[in-house]
Amino acid sequence: RRDSRRARDAGDADDERDGTRATRARADARGDASVRVMTFNVLCPEYKRAGTKENDDARESANVEDALRRNEKILDLICDASPDVLCVQEFWHANEAMRELWTRRLREASYDAAVTPRTSGRCDGLLTAVKRDRLEVKDARDVLFNDCGDRVAHVARVASKANGRETLVVNTHLLFPHNENSSLIRLREVFKILEFLRELQREPAIGGKKLPIVITGDFNGSSSGRVYRFLTSQGFTNALDACQGREGCATSWVSHLNHHGECVGVDHMFLLNPSKQVLEIGASWKEAVFAMMRAKIVQQGIVDDVAAFKEFDANSDGSLTKDEFIEFANKIGLCGEKSPGLLTAELEALYEACDKDGNGEIDFQEFVQRMDIKGMADLTSDPNLSLDIGDFMASSAADQVVVSQSWDDNVFGEGDLQIECATLPTSMLEGRWPTSEEFDLSDHGPLWAEFTPR
Repeated sequence: RRDSRRARDAGDADDERDGTRATRARADARGDASVRVMTFNVLCPEYKRAGTKENDDARESANVEDALRRNEKILDLICDASPDVLCVQEFWHANEAMRELWTRRLREASYDAAVTPRTSGRCDGLLTAVKRDRLEVKDARDVLFNDCGDRVAHVARVASKANGRETLVVNTHLLFPHNENSSLIRLREVFKILEFLRELQREPAIGGKKLPIVITGDFNGSSSGRVYRFLTSQGFTNALDACQGREGCATSWVSHLNHHGECVGVDHMFLLNPSKQVLEIGASWKEAVFAMMRAKIVQQGIVDDVAAFKEFDANSDGSLTKDEFIEFANKIGLCGEKSPGLLTAELEALYEACDKDGNGEIDFQEFVQRMDIKGMADLTSDPNLSLDIGDFMASSAADQVVVSQSWDDNVFGEGDLQIECATLPTSMLEGRWPTSEEFDLSDHGPLWAEFTPR
């Protein structure tokens, strides 16, 4: 049975290589109009367990040669697939030898690469590479969330050298699910991405023009999670699920083997076409957090604005200082361990948003305009309505867009992209983690999709 399984595994590995080459050849045969995007969490050596019975805490980073050999294989896979845009998460930028390896290999393969380190001096970050003979990088920006997870995103505006059409590609890695509040933090991170994209599209270089947007990376959340639901509510389509549904396949795919030994589908690629941008793209993370604060206050039995203001106003002088605002946020559990993880800088930004006249104090009228505790209490008094803070955050952050979700929808607008295909290694599409003979490069699988202009 073991020999039979090994034979099948070897066949699957050959199929993966042949499939990648065939897809690349098919796209090349069509011309240069398609855009192929790959996302891959390559598992930073600082996090890759290499433990033994004697030392369970050992990491691959202790043996740099092992890490370099594994990354050489990863780069072989990437260069063989030859995506037009490569989005890597957990790139070990802190190691000079690793940086030199990736720089050399990507340069030889005609890529221009940008590294986005995580904040607070973390050893890993994002790497985004663009094939220079197929795409021109018009603009590239880092988005620093400045949050408790030290997470970041990278936005590249690229133009096809074949037809000049532009696409916005976002590479990101959202917070790991440490506790029940992690999904709320991931929502906040996505809101910050969309808020950044809204401001970017307003700049003169784009001038409000609607461009196709691809957001991809390690979302640390499944297709039933809050982030997935929010993005699809805004008109985004998940490329892999769209292709699976179009082929009539079940979508119980997996892309990650986590440290608990669970196989989960957390790596995604979302497309938002110009024709789906019914409203101006964007979301306000501040509005989302204010909604969360309102919900937390009501949960504590405070149901009117006067009572809520008094709870904030520690010295009862009729106005709220920044310190009083931050102190109350801590009191209702918005900061610290196992909380929504708001940092002081984020709370200061919220305070400034609440202080409409900018005099350094929040008076009662400013408080009511922003918080409206009575309105929240009235809304949640309906016994048929469950108080889900994540849903309140999402609905407050952005207008919900009702978009027809049909895998057979052939209605496209000017500038739209079509999802030609999207895939993972075969075993992952089947819902099982591959054996080491099939795949041993990372605890995530490489996800890639091909988009063609309409």
